[in-house]
Amino acid sequence: MNKIVVHWINGEIAKGYSTDFSPDRAVFHLKSMSNPSCVEEVSLDVLKAVFFVKDLQGESGHVDSHDFSKAPMGGKHIIITFCDSEKFYGTSDTIHRDHSGFFIFPIDPDSNNIMTFVLNSFIVNVDVLE
Repeated sequence: MNKIVVHWINGEIAKGYSTDFSPDRAVFHLKSMSNPSCVEEVSLDVLKAVFFVKDLQGESGHVDSHDFSKAPMGGKHIIITFCDSEKFYGTSDTIHRDHSGFFIFPIDPDSNNIMTFVLNSFIVNVDVLE
């Protein structure tokens, strides 16, 4: 079961578990961390991103590094700018702008994020660094 943190385009955030997330499907199910008996159907078209995480509690004091020299080998170094002006620094093997979204991996080895699925509908810009 994947531990995920879901960010909606309206700013809401939910933490929980999913066994059926797929970038190729329009919906998936989220079993809430705060109410484990509640399973919510989540539609990709109202999301900003889905974060696959190591720990649902996270580390509130940690600030992810933006230093690409610490990035894992492979993949393009990219900076994503979302509609809400937030920037996300990471790497990606494939940037599918013609799909609902694509996966990005954190450059900070100490990040709580394992990988993130970002939705193209909420992205303003993708800078690919050379």
